[in-house]
Amino acid sequence: MAHTEVRKSRVLVAAAGLLLSLLVLWARLVWLQIVCHPRFEARAERNQEQRVLLPPMRGELLDRHGRPLARDLVTCAISAAPGEMKDRQAASLELGRVLGRDPRILERAFARRSRFLWVARHVAPELGERVGALALPGVYVSHEIQREYPLGPAAGEILGRTNLDNCGVEGMELQLDSELRGRPGWATLFRDGRGRSHSLPRGLKRDPEHGADVVLTLDADLQAIVETHLARAVDTLDAVRGFAVFLDPRTGEIVASVDVPHLGPGRAGNWAFTDIFEPGSTFKVVVAGTVLEEGLARPDQVFEASATGEAIIAPGAHFHDVHKGERYTLRDAVRWSSNIVMGKLGLLAGPERLYRYATALGFGSLTGVSYPGENAGRLHSPSHWSARSCPTIAIGHEVSVTALQLALAYGAIANGGVLMEPMLVRECRAGRDGAGRTTAPRAARRVFGDATTRIMRQMLTAVVDSGTGRAARVPGLAIAGKTGTAQKYDAAIGTYGKGMYLSSFVGFVPADDPCLVGVIVIDEPRGKHYYGGEVAAPVFREVISDLRRLPHGPLDPGVSQVAARPPAPAPVTVPDLELLPPAAAERRLIDLGLRVRLEGEGERVLAQSPAAGEAVERGASVTAWLAAPADSAGARLPDLRGLSVREALRRLTLCQIPAHIEGHGVVVREEPAPGAPLPRKDGVRLWCEPRMTAPEPRPTPGTLAVASRPGGEP
Repeated sequence: MAHTEVRKSRVLVAAAGLLLSLLVLWARLVWLQIVCHPRFEARAERNQEQRVLLPPMRGELLDRHGRPLARDLVTCAISAAPGEMKDRQAASLELGRVLGRDPRILERAFARRSRFLWVARHVAPELGERVGALALPGVYVSHEIQREYPLGPAAGEILGRTNLDNCGVEGMELQLDSELRGRPGWATLFRDGRGRSHSLPRGLKRDPEHGADVVLTLDADLQAIVETHLARAVDTLDAVRGFAVFLDPRTGEIVASVDVPHLGPGRAGNWAFTDIFEPGSTFKVVVAGTVLEEGLARPDQVFEASATGEAIIAPGAHFHDVHKGERYTLRDAVRWSSNIVMGKLGLLAGPERLYRYATALGFGSLTGVSYPGENAGRLHSPSHWSARSCPTIAIGHEVSVTALQLALAYGAIANGGVLMEPMLVRECRAGRDGAGRTTAPRAARRVFGDATTRIMRQMLTAVVDSGTGRAARVPGLAIAGKTGTAQKYDAAIGTYGKGMYLSSFVGFVPADDPCLVGVIVIDEPRGKHYYGGEVAAPVFREVISDLRRLPHGPLDPGVSQVAARPPAPAPVTVPDLELLPPAAAERRLIDLGLRVRLEGEGERVLAQSPAAGEAVERGASVTAWLAAPADSAGARLPDLRGLSVREALRRLTLCQIPAHIEGHGVVVREEPAPGAPLPRKDGVRLWCEPRMTAPEPRPTPGTLAVASRPGGEP
């Protein structure tokens, strides 16, 4: 009986244990199948499914004529998973052979990183296909996008660049990144037990939204032309750098912006927008426009200057003029860039007027251009000005500007007094369907009246025709412009550096109906030539000359020019000054637009050069001797150096001396030396070289900051 009870107890215990096990098992199943189902389902999806991003095509940057400036190219990326390779050494040898890489370096890289590494990126599709044809385990080939710039470095600073992920990091690529980048899509892939991915017909997918194309205001032709000539000038002059900007004054559209030299990624910057400098004489249009607009001066009004080329305009303002003259009209003060007259006009205008017109032209504030890193320049309010600030600012010192601000200010003069807002973007096309938004030109404000700008255009045209900007002349085309030379501040010595100059030229064409304004800046040209009229104006001339040859360009004359018409005769006839008092001789020359140079002391003019009745260019210098000139008897060979060939031959003819000439232009050497006894039967040999401007004495640095800067332009 007891035995039976024991057996029953064991059966009950076993049944209870089995039941408990079944309950635990069922509980575990409920836990796994119901409670933990979402978590395991998600894990299974992660293991079996793979969501792959589909990168969009970045929008193109186009020039004003629809030509690509930046576009995407499809390239290949080669990656490796060394842990999946059967033979790393063999894979390294095969990849090295196709890619031209050292197999040992590849093998060491595979040993260091067993899960994933990039082998090569942005390789040509043909090379990617060759790698794919190898069918190496653990080596994968995928497509990726590379940004291409058809103009190369010529537009690199203004366009900027993208990084390896095709995101804009500099320039217009950064500024317009949200429009250009687009929106990536994605696709779902399924992986099998071996880890291989497969796309299924009904797999989930969202197509990428490609970036919008953006039409810029830049002109690819002009951009390349400016870059070519600016780079040549910087190289020839051994300058630190050069930058330029061109725009349409009627719309404010920026058509070219160039920096030279081209710096590497992360160091490049569009200097025309971001760097400031003292403009020097190019800023003189501000005070000239101010006094004309306010009726404080007339174009032909005469102002006292200095026969010695030096004058103290205000306490602490010791000014120098390269072209020495006792007085100038306002027209000639602009043409010959007289610091003394312009400084006096600054005092005449006063701080409030000068500041109001300078700020109205956009100096001291951001222009509003859509470009990262733009600089507002520096123009303090009159409350911070000193006694010498008015004349100093009038000649372009104590103020800092950008090249873009200068271009816009001259654009206002070219546009009848209306300042336009700058434009870099013409149109943003929403996607590839071509629909989108356009940007219309906008006027910022009117600064000058039509009458004032008409007079100023005439003055600036005279600067190029017969003034300091003669090196910018292009035959058959009226050009207006202004030269500028400013001494640079040297932080190492705490004052303006010796021999450190920033030379510039601002011009617009055609002068009577301007459609293009350009600013050329050469930073620290090395050598004996550093004035803006010598180093920057020729670059403007070469750019305009090339632009005229472009068919259907803004300066296309519509007909082929076989030969240029020879220059017109000089417009001024030298009057007879002999026996006139010095004051009367000066008045007669100034009335004809000529400059006077008095030699010696006396009450009457005894001789003159050029002779009476000779035709000379308006603005030329006439020497009047108040005492008998040296060698008045004509017994010695005259000094002909620095004279034109025509004038040298005239003087030798008067002495009845034959001449043998080598070269053309102006006389740089003569043999025998000046002062040799006459007569000479064998004649005189003259060596000549072309020269755009006659050499002028350079200003002597003074003790004051203003006095140490170059005075005017040669």
